[in-house]
Amino acid sequence: MNENQIIAGLKEQGIDFVSSIPCDRAKGLFFRLPDEFRHIGLTREEDGVGISAGAYLAGARPLIALQSSGLGNMLNAILSLTVTFGLPLPILASWRGGENEVIPAQIPFNRPLPRILSAAGIPYTILSDPDKPEVIGRAVCDAFANKSPHVILVPPGCLYETACNAVCSSPTHLRSFSCCYERDWRTPVMTRFDAIRTIARLITNTVLVSNIGIPSKELYAVNDRDENFYMLGSYTQASAIGLGIATVRQDKRVVVLDGDGSLLGSSILPVIAAAAPENLTVVGLDNGVFGSTGNQPRPGSDTADLRLIAMGAGFEHTWTVHEPWELEAAMYASSQNGPSFIHVRINPGNRDVPNIPLTPLQIRDRFRSALTASHT
Repeated sequence: MNENQIIAGLKEQGIDFVSSIPCDRAKGLFFRLPDEFRHIGLTREEDGVGISAGAYLAGARPLIALQSSGLGNMLNAILSLTVTFGLPLPILASWRGGENEVIPAQIPFNRPLPRILSAAGIPYTILSDPDKPEVIGRAVCDAFANKSPHVILVPPGCLYETACNAVCSSPTHLRSFSCCYERDWRTPVMTRFDAIRTIARLITNTVLVSNIGIPSKELYAVNDRDENFYMLGSYTQASAIGLGIATVRQDKRVVVLDGDGSLLGSSILPVIAAAAPENLTVVGLDNGVFGSTGNQPRPGSDTADLRLIAMGAGFEHTWTVHEPWELEAAMYASSQNGPSFIHVRINPGNRDVPNIPLTPLQIRDRFRSALTASHT
């Protein structure tokens, strides 16, 4: 089996959105994926879980391609997002760590990987016959039929690559960049609830993705809508979900209400800047604490500058705001082009609001219906 057969089989199953991080045992396949599918390149595997979730919710049929060792980074996101919300996620993994593995670090996780997946309740298929590429298609079909993850493990001996003449050259589309940045941090006047209420008043024809825990509960209390996706788990995945939605639904404005701890724990900002979805705004609600776990101070609360990090990641449109009128102005400006990043400096504190009275499947179904119904 070669990469041409794999690509043809994925297309037969309707796969139209792929995120990937490469493996050197399948060079040709990973070079081809960006040319054959709508594609997002990753720097951390778990970001692909959120991106794929967003893509599916927006109407696409996603797949992640990676090296099997990356599954170790993905397990919590798969279980707390993909499994919790009942989302289909086929994962094509080049399986390392076998008997002829020459890199010792590949062995401890990868050799027992089938048992690890079984213990987590994640379905998997081992491609044992290179002459039966249809096995991949059946696994992909199973993921969508059962709305669940399904890992396809491809041992090195099952993939015979065609000649790969791809050469990685220096970037040709360089853009000039100059930066004169003077940080103006003032005393915040808003809480997170105040900021969410300000944003909720401004949205029209807008998709909102809210970070885990109390931010989602506060958004529900302020303005519940079918177009709100409330996260119940999956730390660091809010902006990844927003990227997946924005890439598929370019006709919709997508706003992510993310947190400072979540953003600092993720590598998604460079991925968003590289993908450059003009309809995406990431709002970094920065209270300097882990708000949903008791307001414990987070590392770098007095030193890490989220706006400067976003600029370094490649965002061209950024703002730092402290007051409601500044947030309103930034929200309006960010709607004109993107991707945009708004650093909202706020005071710690949680509003006492009830739990969201919706199951994960109810959140999924009404959100996906709202998006796909408007895409006709």
